[in-house]
Parts: sequence; structure tokens; C-alpha cells
Amino acid sequence: MKTVYTTILIIIALHLTSCDQNDDIVTPINKFTSAGLDFETPNCYIEFDEFTDNEASFNLFFLNGRMLDNDANFGGSSGDYLYSTGTSNFVFYNITALDNPSIETPQYPNIQTGIAYIGSDSDTIIIHDFVVDEVDYTTNGFDFGMPDENTGVVHQPMLGNTKTITINSYSFDTTTQIGNINVDYQFLDAGGNAITGHYEGALGVIQD
Repeated sequence: MKTVYTTILIIIALHLTSCDQNDDIVTPINKFTSAGLDFETPNCYIEFDEFTDNEASFNLFFLNGRMLDNDANFGGSSGDYLYSTGTSNFVFYNITALDNPSIETPQYPNIQTGIAYIGSDSDTIIIHDFVVDEVDYTTNGFDFGMPDENTGVVHQPMLGNTKTITINSYSFDTTTQIGNINVDYQFLDAGGNAITGHYEGALGVIQD
């Protein structure tokens, strides 16, 4: 499984190993709310990871920046992902077959609408107000780096089934690599703070 801060680093436009259809359009509904404060997340990505720890899973990311698959360790960087500078809000839902057996039936990935999927305790996380301050790679007009681990407010999940995400609608064309998604999610962190969020719009994909 990917660690907290290696899981804070994300994707960009039409790279060899990823496809980014996001357009940074900010709407009042693409956000999460924590302690009465709103944090915008105008972009979304999905990643299919059939063999993470020998367990099928898929991941959903919501953030106010761009994300880059970093398997090639761009610019000598490390970590699974890089994030565009200026990114400060990040939501990661890891949805495993262990917690959600239906994603393997009848054939992985079986993404259903109207299902309240359970996010994993070990990897699901929400972070806001962090800083990406190390520029390791530049492409398509975006500078990418890794978050400063000394910044940001981290919300890790309370143990138990207290973090769910419901996919209201989903479409993805594997030929054109264009998709859309509409989701609602809720998250109870280890301190008992309730966080709610919503996203609807374009869907980028990370090829793992």
C-alpha cells in the first residue's frame, strides 16, 4: 500500500502512462467540508490497482491541482505520484475488494452506481492546507513536486466503517480515455470530526 505522503502526489495531461481530462473548473459543489470550512477539489482521478498486496482495488482522488504518475521517477524524484505546485487540498479513497467484495464480481473492476463503498482504514486519507514546494519536473506548463511533510492538516480515518463514498453516476470510454463521475463521500476522522464531500465532472485516469 502507498504511504500517506507518497499517496499525496498526482497526474497530468496525456502522459504516456496516464490520461488527464480535468479542466480545473471550480464549482461550488466540488469540495469537501470540514469543521464548517470548505476546501475546493475541482479535479478527480481514478486508478485501477488489481494487484496491490495481492488484492484488487481502485482508488479515487480529489484535489485542487494536477497529479502525475511518477513510476518513471521524473527529475530524479521519488514517490508514486507528483503534484502540481499550488495544490493544497487532497482526498484519497482506497476501495479494496476486502472491504467491498462486489468490485471483483462478476469481473474486476465492477464499479456500480448507488453503492456506498467503504474506504480502507490503512490508506484512505484527507489533507488540506499543505504545500508542494519541491519542483522536480515540468510538463505542459505545470511544475510538479512533492508536498512538504511539515505542512498540512491530516485527517486519518477512525477505525471501522465510517468512511464511505457513493458513486451516483460513472462513465469511462477506454478508447478515448474520457470519463465523467458524480460522487458523494463522508469521512469520520480519528478525532471524530465529520467531513463530507461531493464531486461531479471530468475524470482523469492513472494507469498503474
